[in-house]
Amino acid sequence: MNQEIDTHQGGCLCGAVRYEIRGKPEWSAHCHCRSCQKALGAAFATWCKVKSENFRVTKGSIQTCETSRGVERGFCGTCGTSLTYDAKQEVEGQNWQGEAWFSAATLDDPDIASPKSHVYICNQQPWIKLDDGLPTFREF
Repeated sequence: MNQEIDTHQGGCLCGAVRYEIRGKPEWSAHCHCRSCQKALGAAFATWCKVKSENFRVTKGSIQTCETSRGVERGFCGTCGTSLTYDAKQEVEGQNWQGEAWFSAATLDDPDIASPKSHVYICNQQPWIKLDDGLPTFREF
């Protein structure tokens, strides 16, 4: 039986970079770590993941910057929109190779993201009040 997989699109603010994912995100969470706060200029970031083979850039190219050892964050080189997170090696006990992580807010339809938790709440800003009922984790 040939089963068709839905595709979903996303991209940066200015439209210079566009991407496509096959299927819905396998996992999503809100990250409150200081690195995400600084990279996105926000109190937390909402990330999604799919298998690497289910993520592809369809327009433009994602620029990258190594923000900590073994971690590259991807962004639009024109408007600066944060797009991806890529751990090239095991980070804090997590091996994310073979996975593509991208910002949920950059999806054309962010409703397909369904965050399951809040992570790194050890860095949660005191002016953020969590009342969504999701589990919280001091780290990842």
